[in-house]
Amino acid sequence: MSLERRDRLVEQIVDTQPRLTTFVRPLPSDMTAGSWDLLSYSFQRAFEFMWDQACAESSGLLTRPLLSLWRQSVELALKASILEIAGSIPGKLSHDLQGLFERLLAERAALGHDDDDDLARDVARMIDLVQTFDPFADRFRYPTTKDGTPFEGIQVDRDELFQAHWIIVTWCEGAAIEIREGRGSP
Repeated sequence: MSLERRDRLVEQIVDTQPRLTTFVRPLPSDMTAGSWDLLSYSFQRAFEFMWDQACAESSGLLTRPLLSLWRQSVELALKASILEIAGSIPGKLSHDLQGLFERLLAERAALGHDDDDDLARDVARMIDLVQTFDPFADRFRYPTTKDGTPFEGIQVDRDELFQAHWIIVTWCEGAAIEIREGRGSP
């Protein structure tokens, strides 16, 4: 279905050579507009769809796009949880997953929550692994460093990647839900 649709679109381009001046435009009813939580969820879903596709092909061509979606989804889950708990997101942490997780823990600690447990430590270790492997959020998106040095290849256990994504994102969501319920919010 998708291949047939793409072929029809290409035929339309060849036949009509349209001027594509408005292929991206504002949409006032976009449900993710302004919502960190919904945008985070949309990236979670995109990661799951891409994971399905990456598992179906054997060339490894989708590995880096999959890792990029994984990283962005985790980053958005962290930021959405911080925003819900603290009311703002620190700009200086930008793409620093490790710093964002530490900030999330600090915000929870300031409200009296103790996250000194095995699950929080496991989540921290998974986040630290990715942050150490991709400290500038560029290794999965580009073939070289800024100075042109090629990145080494990447080997990924897709099943463990999926599980790590689920654990981290679920932990972040649960951390925010626990605070919300403690405040008596719906």
